[in-house]
Amino acid sequence: MLSLPRAIRLALEQVPARVSLSFCDLDRQWKIAHDADHPVTAASTIKLLVLVTLYRAFARGDLDPNESIALTPDAVVPGSGVLRWLRHRPTLTLRDLAVLMVIVSDNTASNLLIERLGWSAFAALATELGLAQTALRRRFAGRAALPGEEENVTSARDLAQLLASLEKGKIVPEGPWLEDLRTILTAQQFRDIIPARLPADVRVGNKTGSLPGFLHDAALLWAPHGRATLVLLARDVHDAELTRRALADLARAVYDEWWMETNRKPSDS
Repeated sequence: MLSLPRAIRLALEQVPARVSLSFCDLDRQWKIAHDADHPVTAASTIKLLVLVTLYRAFARGDLDPNESIALTPDAVVPGSGVLRWLRHRPTLTLRDLAVLMVIVSDNTASNLLIERLGWSAFAALATELGLAQTALRRRFAGRAALPGEEENVTSARDLAQLLASLEKGKIVPEGPWLEDLRTILTAQQFRDIIPARLPADVRVGNKTGSLPGFLHDAALLWAPHGRATLVLLARDVHDAELTRRALADLARAVYDEWWMETNRKPSDS
């Protein structure tokens, strides 16, 4: 593991929060990490675990993406998303729910998928991938865990490992299901952290997460010079907007260092 380059260290110092960072070039194994194994409240980033578990079931033929689930009044929960605002309760397919869970981080859609897949499926996949700090323990409710209630947790390294395994076809084989999953990730509506300051020719598929005191983003990057994972998890956040801007600057600093590394001539090293 490389020590942090100066530009990244300086960008980290500008974030008014404690940050866990994990970056990995998926083809050259060039990595950068800072406090990457620290377990943190996952917020909505753990919806990535739900997403890939669902798509593996699609790819294996265990679930039909067109299976319909009725949205009942008792299924609606507060927090992010759009389903709770609808007066007419629609019937949605499993794929519809996946789209809503990712691109607008819909809590109600997420909970419906959790119930359909079953809690053991997420623990099994996390164990299979070696995600030692990751656990989905409770439904989404638009709030942090209450006293005595277990919290959903993860780490920057675990989320990076999950995304890397996905991109390399180790969870969902290369093909139409994996490409559909990538398309959903790139349709993400919350793009004000990792994607915010990256060059226009970088394709980004990301999932954000936030709760009071936490601000996260986990992304796959497809750039002209390669593909990579980048995860930024911020805790002890007191000024969300300032932290968001500083994390976007940090993401750009990491990207610039990656670009320089991949374009460095042997004589430069």
